[in-house]
Amino acid sequence: MQLRKSLLVVSFLIGCMPVLKAQTMTTQQYIATYKDIAIEEMRRSGVPAAIKLAQGILETQSGNGWLVLHSNNHFGIKCKNNWIGETVNYDDDARQECFRKYPSAMDSYRDHSTFLRNNPRYAFLFEFAPDDYKSWAYGLKQAGYATSRIYPQQLIKIIEDNHLEQYTQEGLGAPRNTSLAVSRDNTRPEDQRPPAVTRPAARPVKTAARRPDAAKVFEINGRKVLYLPKGTALIQVADRHNIRLSRLLKYNDLSTDAPLPADMYIYLQKKSKKGKDDYHVVAQGESLHDVAQAEGIQMKWLRRRNRMQEGEEPAPGEKLALDGYSNRTPRLVKGATPRTDEDNYSLTPEGQGITKQTDAPAQTAPAPAPAQPAAAPQQSSGIPVAMVEDLKKVAQVKPAGGGPQAATPQPDTTPAAQPAPAPAGNPAAADRITGILQYHDVQPKETAYGISKRYHITIEQLLRWNNLPTTDLKIGQRLLVGK
Repeated sequence: MQLRKSLLVVSFLIGCMPVLKAQTMTTQQYIATYKDIAIEEMRRSGVPAAIKLAQGILETQSGNGWLVLHSNNHFGIKCKNNWIGETVNYDDDARQECFRKYPSAMDSYRDHSTFLRNNPRYAFLFEFAPDDYKSWAYGLKQAGYATSRIYPQQLIKIIEDNHLEQYTQEGLGAPRNTSLAVSRDNTRPEDQRPPAVTRPAARPVKTAARRPDAAKVFEINGRKVLYLPKGTALIQVADRHNIRLSRLLKYNDLSTDAPLPADMYIYLQKKSKKGKDDYHVVAQGESLHDVAQAEGIQMKWLRRRNRMQEGEEPAPGEKLALDGYSNRTPRLVKGATPRTDEDNYSLTPEGQGITKQTDAPAQTAPAPAPAQPAAAPQQSSGIPVAMVEDLKKVAQVKPAGGGPQAATPQPDTTPAAQPAPAPAGNPAAADRITGILQYHDVQPKETAYGISKRYHITIEQLLRWNNLPTTDLKIGQRLLVGK
């Protein structure tokens, strides 16, 4: 009996040896093993090599995770509806979720590129410069690639700690920086800081934002599609692909064969009755037809699933059901009731607090007597006191007009006229200024990092002023961004 137990223990240890050996890979060994594949994929697809390597390191625990060891899945991509290859089950956000299985790491890296390139929700990423890894990191989170709240920060730290940006530069054509290169045996050159005259400078190489090739057919929601520029004649498309023009118009819910009024997805076969995802969040300026084209779903089914009539358009920020049926009609562009989260705010005339403005017309009744100034700034409206103090300091340092600072006038007790709200659908409404407060409405392709750069503030200020626990933003969300 004792001998039998000993044999079982020995057999178990022998069986575990390959796994134990496989779990000894370090981060530097992972980089050395897969950097060339990442660079090659960058040149083929446009996905930055630094981002690809950082995601691989994070998703696989530097090549040691269960999922990568059992499926060659380096990027945690789940099966989805359009996957027809092998699969494995793994506990992630839920128990025993379905993940893709690949014959090799190369197949995983290539599928990751295809996954990002052909999915409409990630299309805006390719408008960032390839060496702008921070925008890519925040953009991946914004598009919903991962559920972790700190996913962008994790990617950025991995890139900066391991100097992964050098591989992006190499993918752009810059010479390899050998002083930071990692060899396959996890060693570095002895002289890591050679004289400046001997080390080639790796200058960032800017490339134009890539768009899908108009001549290349790809798939959205399992349907063949082209991405065609404004002004394209559909009769030529129909002739080139041997499709009747009337049928091409029907496939794309178009009523006329006039040249395309804007860049557009054009389907070469009938769109599906449901989308690949559960819902679509309507972006500013996005029509129902835009949603149907972006998601590869027929307009009549998109209306049916969302209880909408022909001619009705959903308001920005609304969720449209793509699979299943909504229990209500979404808020519409015309005849919609004002949303409480779109109220405006401004400083009181005394500068001692914040009052909420509404879209209701001014009352003709005489205004009540002004209240006594409070001892400290109020926060009844929900805007952080820190924001008020910061803006009051800005107002003192930078008087209107840019001229020399004038003496502080006595507060005027006459109620100030409230500014009219920006009209709906106006592109200028993305930036609203009320009093000395400046607002920004989050657009579909924007991240917290990009917004902070645009208004010359830090991410910490953006989070603090808006009481945000994380950098997760929603389309249509209004942010205080300063003056």
